[in-house]
Amino acid sequence: MEPLSLAVLGAAALTQGIGFLYGQAGDLLRRRRDRRAQAAAPMAPMEIPPTGESGQVLAGSVTPGPVDEEALERHADQLAKLRGLLTPYREGDLPIEPGDGQLLERVEAVRLLLEQIYRQHLTFEGERRPVSGTPLRTEAGDAGRHATQVIVKGERSVGVGRDLTGSVITGDNSSINQAPSA
Repeated sequence: MEPLSLAVLGAAALTQGIGFLYGQAGDLLRRRRDRRAQAAAPMAPMEIPPTGESGQVLAGSVTPGPVDEEALERHADQLAKLRGLLTPYREGDLPIEPGDGQLLERVEAVRLLLEQIYRQHLTFEGERRPVSGTPLRTEAGDAGRHATQVIVKGERSVGVGRDLTGSVITGDNSSINQAPSA
């Protein structure tokens, strides 16, 4: 997955986009944590957080509705790690440069996870992809794998694991296909 569409954004739009994704991820993770703390009480479905002013960076608008709570549970740890990797950019400690490939990968990974959780596209002004709020038409099963690779690459560590196909994925984005052992 290449964050090519993000590369067309200028620094100001990318800064706003990071702010939007960072805020949305934070709201979701907080709501998830609060729901777990109140696990005994009956819960209504978790709704997509309001976009507020930060949503003005979007082409189109997010359609309100329930989040895919299974996808949120499946990707919560990855979302938290990626949000942490964006913190220095959000806080202004590191410069936001549209040519920074590693930053674009992180932003794209957060967006892909949020799209899976919201079940709709999140598109910034100036990008050539379906507008925000457009329902996802296909399952993007690789969003979790892509996020793991971005996290490992961003933390400058090596992660080794096996997915359902038996591939071993390393921090340098290489895969060694091996048959799963029983």
